[in-house]
Amino acid sequence: MKKNNSITYNNILDFWLNSKSNIKIQSKLNYKHLISLYLKDKIGNININKITKENIKIFLISLKDRIAISTQKKLVYIIKNSLAYAYNNKYCDYIDLSDIKFKLPKKAIFILSKEEQTLLESILKEKINIRKTCLLICLYTGLRVGEICGLKWEDIDFSNKSLIIKRTIQRIKNTNYDSKNKTVLMESTPKSETSKRIIPIPNFIINILKNFQQKDNYFLLSNSEKLYDPRYLESFYSRMLKKCNIKNNKFHTLRHTFATRSIESKMDIKTLSEILGHSSVEITLKLYVHPTYEMKKTSIENLVKFMTI
Repeated sequence: MKKNNSITYNNILDFWLNSKSNIKIQSKLNYKHLISLYLKDKIGNININKITKENIKIFLISLKDRIAISTQKKLVYIIKNSLAYAYNNKYCDYIDLSDIKFKLPKKAIFILSKEEQTLLESILKEKINIRKTCLLICLYTGLRVGEICGLKWEDIDFSNKSLIIKRTIQRIKNTNYDSKNKTVLMESTPKSETSKRIIPIPNFIINILKNFQQKDNYFLLSNSEKLYDPRYLESFYSRMLKKCNIKNNKFHTLRHTFATRSIESKMDIKTLSEILGHSSVEITLKLYVHPTYEMKKTSIENLVKFMTI
């Protein structure tokens, strides 16, 4: 172990953060923000050799009723990984934090009913434009808002009736502090390696897309090489819901709805998982497959039929 009384936990946090070259800029900025806000002045000045499990527990208890569980969970991730980095690089002894865990409460998920989806689709097909088409694409592919905003015409394979996901657009914190803009639009690679994928699209959407086709290097939504802000599409989605008199909900509802409709139509989980770009079937089951009351009712009726044969 490197015995250096001048190395503080703040130093370790800086070393650890700088070592993470394989994560997205947004994640790195988020970690940096949390470190500055919660760790730097509270336990950051402690010498790394004097950091103990007790220090960590007291610190986390002090935050328990002040910040969201999701934020606490992120802080635990930062602490565990930065201290593991310190141990692996011989700055301190091993500190076992395996028993410190946070379980996030299950969020209520909103899904469009079949009637609501049918109504929304009918409104989208009236005087159709590229924004309405992109919402239809999301309903039938489960694309994330950043993925649909990142689509270029070169990503549409009209012959094989498919699209390729290889980029995403997101708004992130501006690191240029001289700028008046607090955030900037950024083009990046998808969320993970499995998020890079080829997805079949229905014939009716292919036929609609043919009417709007532009230059290969143009984004579908901006009709140019200029990045399209996901917030604009989210706002447009909200207006379409209002027009349909459907309760306002997050854009991600389209992804939840696609997953649920896919299960209802008997799509196998493995296929759905790959279309959604998940790394495992378990993630698909846990996050995006939400049985509706009708699905449960049908399952019970099928059980009765099976037992009476």
